[in-house]
Amino acid sequence: MQIALELVPKNLDSFLEESKSHIDHFPKITAINIPEIRSVEIKSFEASEHLLKNGVAAIPHFRLIDRSLSDLEKMIEKLIPLGLKQTLLISGDPPVDMPNFVPSGVKAPEAIKYIKSKFPQLKVYAGQDSYRQSFRKELDYCKEKLNAGADGFFTQPFFSEGILTQWLEQLPETEMWIGLCPVTGQNSRNYWETVNQVVFPPNFKFNLEGNCILGRRILTLVEAAKKDAYLMPITVSASKYLHALRAF
Repeated sequence: MQIALELVPKNLDSFLEESKSHIDHFPKITAINIPEIRSVEIKSFEASEHLLKNGVAAIPHFRLIDRSLSDLEKMIEKLIPLGLKQTLLISGDPPVDMPNFVPSGVKAPEAIKYIKSKFPQLKVYAGQDSYRQSFRKELDYCKEKLNAGADGFFTQPFFSEGILTQWLEQLPETEMWIGLCPVTGQNSRNYWETVNQVVFPPNFKFNLEGNCILGRRILTLVEAAKKDAYLMPITVSASKYLHALRAF
């Protein structure tokens, strides 16, 4: 089982230092997963370029709503000689503070097919979300992305072993990076419930210890299914979460 750690870049040099430190202390972490967040000044492409130049494996995210296929191709083309092996293409949500925003119109299956045709050696992952629509619709959408050439999925975090098991049953041969994210406070809970439509199990513990107990059980399922995982410590420091998880 490979593990990727998701980090948000605030400063390129400190980002590189933090990335190297976590990889050194936790050898199962094989790459740094870099989300593309509109409110963050340093974008995934720039942070990935900095890591790759310094010998750190990076998995950049690209929001398709913000760019054309040619722009996407140019950015990836620049990263390939630096050692880029994998990337994640996500649709992205329109900005809530820009009423006149015009989306690119690029859809995930279209972008996957295009990028795979240009860079066949590159692993191109798509997103999977257990909460945004019905199970059937999301599964059909995943299969559409696979048919377009996706190598697998980075999932939204799972907060239930039962829901994860459903997806592992449906996509047993598909490469998947299973998301884990600690939710430890009311603000964090509100975010996941209102923005991402998450329904937490009745016995979910909104503290670090409870999240880590569940996280270790989920990682056991992931390893047994021969999948990979990525850790997404948004509201908890990465170091604190990794040491509390004590799973690898």
